[in-house]
Order: sequence, then C-alpha cells, then structure tokens
Amino acid sequence: MYFSILFTDSAQEERSRHALQPACFHDLNLDQIIDPILKSGKEYQLEDFFYVPLQDRFLISYRQAIFEELNSSSLYQVLTEFSHTVYQLDQRMDSIRQEISAQKTKENDYLLRGKMLHCAEQYCTSVLTLEDALAHSALQSAGMLAFKAYLKSYSSSAAFTDLKQTSVSLRKEFSGLQYCMLLKGGTIRVRKYEGQPDLSSQVLDLFKKFDQGSNQDYRHHFSEDPRAEHVETAVLGMLSKIFREPFQKLDLFYDRFCCFCDKTLTQFSREFQFYASWISFIHPMQEAGISFCRPAITDTIDKVYAVSGYDLALAAKIGRNTISNDFHFQAGERIFVITGPNQGGKTTFARMFGQIHYLASLGLPVPAKKASLFLFDQILTHFEREEVPSSQNGKLQDDLIRLHEIEDKATKRSLIIINEIFSSTTLTDAESLGTRMVDFFAALGAPCAIVTFLDELALHGPETVSLMSTLLSSDPPERSYRIVRRPPDGLAYAMYIVHQHGLTYEQLSRRLEK
Repeated sequence: MYFSILFTDSAQEERSRHALQPACFHDLNLDQIIDPILKSGKEYQLEDFFYVPLQDRFLISYRQAIFEELNSSSLYQVLTEFSHTVYQLDQRMDSIRQEISAQKTKENDYLLRGKMLHCAEQYCTSVLTLEDALAHSALQSAGMLAFKAYLKSYSSSAAFTDLKQTSVSLRKEFSGLQYCMLLKGGTIRVRKYEGQPDLSSQVLDLFKKFDQGSNQDYRHHFSEDPRAEHVETAVLGMLSKIFREPFQKLDLFYDRFCCFCDKTLTQFSREFQFYASWISFIHPMQEAGISFCRPAITDTIDKVYAVSGYDLALAAKIGRNTISNDFHFQAGERIFVITGPNQGGKTTFARMFGQIHYLASLGLPVPAKKASLFLFDQILTHFEREEVPSSQNGKLQDDLIRLHEIEDKATKRSLIIINEIFSSTTLTDAESLGTRMVDFFAALGAPCAIVTFLDELALHGPETVSLMSTLLSSDPPERSYRIVRRPPDGLAYAMYIVHQHGLTYEQLSRRLEK
C-alpha cells in the first residue's frame, strides 16, 4: 500500500525526483532561505521536496493540515526522535550489509551481525513507542491519521511480531552466555566458564567495610561502539566455536531479517524532516513576533492578497525589525507596478511577493498574518545582473533577450516578477519598450509585479495597480519601506537620474562629511 505524508500518489512523488534548484531562487533570495535548511538536514537529502512547487490544490492543503497539527502537537518531539532513529538505523543497516558482503568468512562478521541485532532491537522499540504515543493522541489531519492507521497495522503484523520476538529471544540467549578470557601479554584465549570464583565480587566485599554511605559515581559509561574492532571480532570468532548454537541462530537471524526496516517507515522518517526542518527554521522568528499563516490557495487573481507579508530572507537576519507590507488585487487588476525613491523597499516588496507564493506552493506556512495566494504553474523573474565582460551583448540587448525568453515561457498561470528593466537606455526608449512589455503581460492575463522608474507604466490601464514606496519625511529623506496604493508622483525617474549621478541627499552628505 502506498503511503506518504508529502504526496497522495506515487506519480506525484516520481515527478519530484532529482529536481534542480528553480531559476527564480537567486533573484527572489529563496536560496538564502532554503540553502541553510538543506545544509542542516544534508543527510536527509531534502532538495527534491523544496525544489518542486506543487500545482495540486488538494495536495497543498494535505501538507498544510499536517503542518498545523505538528506545529501544535505534543507528539512533535516523539515523531522527531522516531524519524531520526529509524532513518539512521536504515542507513546503518545499509553499511552493515555492505560490510558483511565484503567479508571472506563468517567468523569475521559476527561483530557486524551483533550490531544488526542491536539495530533491530532499537527499531522495534522505536516503532512500539511511537505506536503507543499515537494510540493515545487525537490526530485530525488526513496525512497523520493515515500514518497512525498504517503504523498500528504494521506493529501488529506477523512480520514485525516475528522480528520483535526473535530479537528478544536471541538477545536473552546471548546475555546468558558465560565465558572466561585469559590475557597474557599480547595473547587472548577464550574458554567456557566452569564455575571459577568471581573475583570482582570478592574485591567488592573486601572494600565494603570502608563504605561511608552514598558517594559520587565515578564509573565511566562506554558507548556500544567497539574501540578495537579487530580484537572483538577475533574474540567473537573464538566464541562461535565454543557456543555454536546461539551463533548459528545469529546467522539465521541475519539471513531472515537483514532488511528489517519497513520501506514506508523509512520513507516517512525522511519526509517528516521536510516538516521538522521548516518548523525549526521559523520557530525563532515566531518567538520574535513574526507572523506565519496557512494561506488560502486560489486560481482567481482578484482573490490574491496578503496582510503583513514579510521578505523572509530579510526577516531571518533582522527579526521583528523587518517591515511588513500588504498587497491585494481587485477585479480586473493583475499587474503591480511599483515606483518610488531608490532603496525604499521596492525590490524587497517584489521579492516578498514571489517568496510568499513559492513557499505557499510547497504547502508551507508563509510569513504573513493572513493570505490568499495564486496557484501558479511557474515563477519567471528578471532581475538586474552584472554585465559579463566576455559577453558581446550590451546590457539592453541582454535585457531584451531575457525578457523574450520569459514571454516565450509564460502562460496565464505564470507568476512574473520584473525588477528595474531598461535602466541602460534613454527615457523615451525605456518608455516605449516598457509599454510593449506591459501590453504583452496585460494581454496574457498573468499576475505580475514590476519594479520600475517609469511612472507611465503604472497608468497603463485598468489591469495595472500603482504602488509606491513612501517617505516618512522629505528633508532629509527618511524611508518608511512601506509600499502603498498611490498614483505615481512623477519623481521616480528624476530620483533615478539623481542617484545615478551620486547627487542624492545621502550621497552628498557622505561626501561632505569627508
């Protein structure tokens, strides 16, 4: 039976395999958000889950419900421990199987088979601990309820019961073995225990009269992993000739249960880390007062909005000092045109618009108080890039080539974000090219956000929404980083020229201070 907490059928899962980082990541600073998460969970290889936006509203809702449950459930820690333990055991068993297959004789792999028995015991304990915790929980999300049912069925199955009982029995048998080790110089000999006196108990009895009550325990607890594997392997090889029956049972145990990890539980353990990694990432920001919400998903543009949305890459760095902004489309609107003074938050707003949509498409809680976001098929971006010295194209030509690529790929369900295009040409040419660009996007019908110094684009038609970055004061200019609905004031291009020539208030003030 197929089961996943990320997908509802195997075809969806297959489409996510070997995914590459989307082209929009760098422009939207999504790499600054996702890369640290992937690095911290490197062993789980989560790229496939973070690099593939979903286009199925039901599947997005499926993940959202699991996030809500995990974020507020007392089971979160138990599930986290189970996920880590089972995934690590599966990886360790892969290593054990490879090592055993490389050994030349059975005597050389009894230590490995003993490790396998220990892994099986840990596995059974983890399964039963989680099954008991889930049995006493009140889960509601479809994904976690399905997992609860699967785990209950698996833990009572004949295969798991056999594994558990056999491992317990074998451990008990090995724990009852008694033998003597004779050490002389660099030689170790092993023989059966034949009633020799226990000198350790005699020593303890001798010193018991000096006991002055409870004292600090200075004994050191060693890990299960051997420090001299070749010695332990040799000793076990000798013991296998003395106690043939239990070691033969260990051979049979390995042959029967060498692949004891259930594939569905192993898959769950990896997929759970998608949820756990995001919860761990946003938790410090939530504690700092940054809001995250479960957005509605819509394919109707005039239902798209966000209240107090954040640029998450920025919020991860500066916390609650991050300025939030709202956006919404009304009937007939589908293109945001953002103008205003330089360094006033326009590009940050455009990035936030893209980030919040991308994160919502993964089923993640998004940085906003409330939101309804567009179910897009792809995000297409055009942000300013440094000119490549080896390229024979000028900046304007490069802008036009990249814009043409976007127009070729775009559909009416694409999310398009353009930042400061045509800045290398004259005002007249920029207006002409910019108008043609907006004409194309308006006819296409796709939702867009365009950051520009061309005020005229904000007045293109009823499909455009004029947004402006605002100032708290104009003399000296103090930016609020708030983006509001407002007609352009006609100063955007003038401010752009002043900035290009180093004549803004801040630029002049810095030079005069020198």
